Amino acid sequence: MTISIHSAVSFGVLILAGLCYVTSQVTDVWMESDGLLSLGVWSFCVFSTDTHSWSCEINFSGFNMASQTFSILALLCYLNAFFLYTLSMACRSLQKCRPIITGISCLVFFIVSLQIMTMIVFSVKVHHHTDDVTELHLGKDEKRLPLRLSWSFTAAIVSTILSTISGVCISIELRNIIVDEFQ
Repeated sequence: MTISIHSAVSFGVLILAGLCYVTSQVTDVWMESDGLLSLGVWSFCVFSTDTHSWSCEINFSGFNMASQTFSILALLCYLNAFFLYTLSMACRSLQKCRPIITGISCLVFFIVSLQIMTMIVFSVKVHHHTDDVTELHLGKDEKRLPLRLSWSFTAAIVSTILSTISGVCISIELRNIIVDEFQ
């Protein structure tokens, strides 16, 4: 089968989105604070001024587990979408690929939704978690640390934007297949 331009663009952009999202998930710098604390979806790191070293621990707080669940589901949707893209390349005609293209379109919608939920849940509750971590590791005397978004969170945002672009392209492809069927 010859692949249409919309499918090819959608596939390429989704690969870039997947790489950005995996990069954002394997790092622990979604938010950072004055070189003393960095927080990610999976772990947080605290800088010890006594030993001048970082110590990292796994996040087990409730909101982080929700963020982790959403991110795992998004990664599974990426894998399924890549599998369906590979399957669609074996189709002899676009009309026979319509169910596969529909599945890809739905999976990309789920990817975007799950990524947005991951970022929202993480962002809304991170200040409460920061207060707990600060009190536990830096002492009660420490005031609330100012948090700022880091490059890893930005990679997740870029991934969401790229996934949205991929979803638009594959939806246009699906629309074109349906229009061709009725002509």
